[in-house]
Amino acid sequence: MKITLLGHYDLASLYALNRILSGAPEHSYTVFLSGAQDASSEPPQPLQRLAETDRHLSERFLKDAKPSPILRETRDLPAPNRGDGLARLRSTDPDLIVSIRYRRILREEAIAVPRHGVLNLHSGILPDYRGVMATFWAMLNGETEIGSTLHRIVDSGIDTGPIIRISRQPLQAKASYLDNVLSLYRPGCEAILAAIAEIGRGEEPAARQQIAGSGRYFSTPETADLSRFHDQGGKLADGAELDSLSPT
Repeated sequence: MKITLLGHYDLASLYALNRILSGAPEHSYTVFLSGAQDASSEPPQPLQRLAETDRHLSERFLKDAKPSPILRETRDLPAPNRGDGLARLRSTDPDLIVSIRYRRILREEAIAVPRHGVLNLHSGILPDYRGVMATFWAMLNGETEIGSTLHRIVDSGIDTGPIIRISRQPLQAKASYLDNVLSLYRPGCEAILAAIAEIGRGEEPAARQQIAGSGRYFSTPETADLSRFHDQGGKLADGAELDSLSPT
């Protein structure tokens, strides 16, 4: 199959993309990253420090972990729903699109491009934790379990599509937010690879519809949320997360 992968330049996405590329090398791939987003205001300082740590770790991963060479040939796709961005997406002629941490909402024009639809891996348990930084909110809320959800994207709703698989695991309370997030991507990518294999055999992965209006949508944490997280003993990152991350 021809598969178009949509990701982002952060450690979790690069790691996951590499696992997909190395786990199903029989397919043909194009990789697009979401690129920088316009922001009306600067994020809180803790999130800026998290982003800086993540950039440093991403550079180390690409330099030292020997990921698939195709990751060095990625291109930005900041506007997939119109104009040149949509034309570039269509030019890949994909059988399937797989989105992993892509920072753009796909709308009907883009969703209609692949013959077998769009899969998205969300780093949270749906429908309870829709939206941004689901693992952060689970940690802040005192959950004992986190997970990732593989689901279909069928419209422009955020994390609302039919669920194929939820991979659950214990929350590591003493680990950083970033460490907990990264731990989701080995089982999450296994779910993606299983779905790719099913689609490649001409089968439709079983999925269940989400109940409309169920769950809760979470936005980017504000300063007060981050302060409460810190006061509870949480840490966003410590810079050592790559040490426990297997490259393959």
